[in-house]
Amino acid sequence: MFRKGAVLILILLFSLSSVALADGFTVDEKAALDAQLQKDFLRYSTLGASVALIQNGEVVYTYCYGVQKPGGDPVVPECGFQVGSISKMVANIGLMQLVEQGKADLDDEIGDLLGLAFRSPYAPNQPVTLRQVMTHTAGLRDSAYYDDALNGNALSLEELLQPNKIKNIFLSNVTPGEKSVYSNFGGGLIGSLIELLSGQTIDDYMTENVFEPLEMTAAFQVSRLPQSLPLCDIYFMPQKTLGKKLRDDLTDLKAPDYQRHYYVTAGKLILSAPDLAKLLIALCDGGVWGNVRLLKESTVREMTTLQNLRGSVHCDSNRGLFLNILTDDEVEGRTLYGHGGKAYGMLCAAYFDPLDRTGVVMLTNGCNNRKNYHNVGMLGRAVLTDVYQAVEASGYQMKSVYQVE
Repeated sequence: MFRKGAVLILILLFSLSSVALADGFTVDEKAALDAQLQKDFLRYSTLGASVALIQNGEVVYTYCYGVQKPGGDPVVPECGFQVGSISKMVANIGLMQLVEQGKADLDDEIGDLLGLAFRSPYAPNQPVTLRQVMTHTAGLRDSAYYDDALNGNALSLEELLQPNKIKNIFLSNVTPGEKSVYSNFGGGLIGSLIELLSGQTIDDYMTENVFEPLEMTAAFQVSRLPQSLPLCDIYFMPQKTLGKKLRDDLTDLKAPDYQRHYYVTAGKLILSAPDLAKLLIALCDGGVWGNVRLLKESTVREMTTLQNLRGSVHCDSNRGLFLNILTDDEVEGRTLYGHGGKAYGMLCAAYFDPLDRTGVVMLTNGCNNRKNYHNVGMLGRAVLTDVYQAVEASGYQMKSVYQVE
């Protein structure tokens, strides 16, 4: 009996290793990718991480590494992470919905939308447009006033635009539309515009129009998340020094205030890797997730179009609309679209390839990663490369895209 049982076990193991699992990999392929990701996270002294892979409109693979905090529980797929500047990409989905509704145009002047004299004092005759803000070509800078807003002491936009302060929010050597310079303040203006154009708080609008339709648990304010949701606080590694305890953020924006909420959408979003992957699916599949159409296909096409010398952008921005575009210098043979996040010691990445309906999310709560390569953190680059190599080795086949009318 023992010998027959052993043979049966061997047959079962061989069968499992030679057929595709529900996640698109064989047992051996999945084990090999798990092991490679573990090496990547160990190499960069990662505290905790969550990875999700999308293929053909579904999350087909997840991997968790490490702990939620030093000495704490293991990371699980449901864990919420603060994703930093990925927030800009996500919030821009909401703003582009309002653009679709005709409430704004990409080349509208920001000042006209806000009803404020929003022009650079260094180039007063040059309009500052929505497209420029979305491509980091508006000539905006992050000043102490922006930092004050993050700490709960936000001056109004009207105050920031007064003669004694306006020079602190614009770069003296940049004419709007003529040069690409990254700006968190510009990313925060997404929230102001959403609140102004919708009449709702940023979280109310995004929950109603993006998060709930995609069955996501996500928020820009931690107070909006259920207490039962496990959150991964952020640590500087390898020291394991606390960078940010997420539940300590007491931001509670109960009413829209576009004049002061210009910091929320730059980096405060919290959600899990599988939920962020749903947004990648929608962007990857022309605005569709399952039976939900989030954006028009033409809108997603514009977002993923390189905005060099396009509309009111008169330079090479080398970006889409709040979307980074990675060439095959990052992942050989692919052009990827998405965004990264880096703050308080953590590093995150979320990128997709619409040509074969794939994408990768990587969230961490701390790693030893000080260097970027072409605006991508080295850990993120390693994870993207290794996951895509596994996808290609698995013989993955793209299926046709189902478009919701």
